Amino acid sequence: MTLTDRIILTIGTHPEGLATSDLMALLQEESHFPESSSFTIVSRLIREGRIRKDRHLLYPGSGFKPVFHIIPDEKTRKLFTDLKAALPFTRISIWHTDAILPLMHDIPNIQLTIVGAERLAASTVTDTLENLTDSLILQDSENSLLLRLAAGRELVVVTPQVSQAPIEISEGVTVPSLEKILVDILSDNFLYALTGSEAYSIYAAAFDRYAVSRKTLLRYAGRRNRTEAVNTILKEIEK
Repeated sequence: MTLTDRIILTIGTHPEGLATSDLMALLQEESHFPESSSFTIVSRLIREGRIRKDRHLLYPGSGFKPVFHIIPDEKTRKLFTDLKAALPFTRISIWHTDAILPLMHDIPNIQLTIVGAERLAASTVTDTLENLTDSLILQDSENSLLLRLAAGRELVVVTPQVSQAPIEISEGVTVPSLEKILVDILSDNFLYALTGSEAYSIYAAAFDRYAVSRKTLLRYAGRRNRTEAVNTILKEIEK
C-alpha cells in the first residue's frame, strides 16, 4: 500500500475528524512512514480535494471511497514467508477468501487460502506447500474435488497467475488487488464454486463501497479473456 493510499484510508476510517498529529502517530505506528513525506502528501491531498481540513482536523473528501486492501493475518503471512524462502525466485501471491465475505450475501462454509503462482511453477508450488501446511492442497482444476471436500475444511488452492496481474504488497506479503479478485471470480473454478451466482452482487457491493479502477479491471479482464463478462456485469449494476 502506498503512503498516499494509507493516508486516505486512515482518514477515511475516522469520519469524525483526525488531528494531523494523530494521523502522523498512526502512520508511524503502522508502517514507520517518514513524517516529512506524510506532511507533503497531506498538503497535496487537501489541494486536490481528496481530503479536507476544518478547524485543525482532517476529514475524508467529498464522495470518499477507500481503496480495498487485504491485510493478511499471521497464518497467511507465515505461509507466504515460508513459501518464498523455499522458492525465492518464484512469483506468488496469497490471500484468504475471508477478505471478500463482506461483499457477499450468503456466507459459504468454505475456508480457502488462495496461492497464485506462475503457470509453469504451479506444480512445484503445490509440492512445496505439502511440507509447509497441514491443510489440504488442491489445484484450481480440481474444482469437483473441492466441492466434495470443502465444507468446514481449511483448504489451500493453487491457481495460475497471469503475468502483469494487478497485485500489491501488504505488510510484506504479495496480495491481489480488488480488481484482480473481481475478474478471478469469473475465471477460476474454485472461486466460482465459492461465489456461485453472487458475482453481480459482489461487483455491486465492491463499486458501492470502494474506489475500483475500471481501467485496471478491464485491462486484467482482457488478459484473462473476460472482458465481455465483466462489461455485462458493469452494465447491469449501473442501470
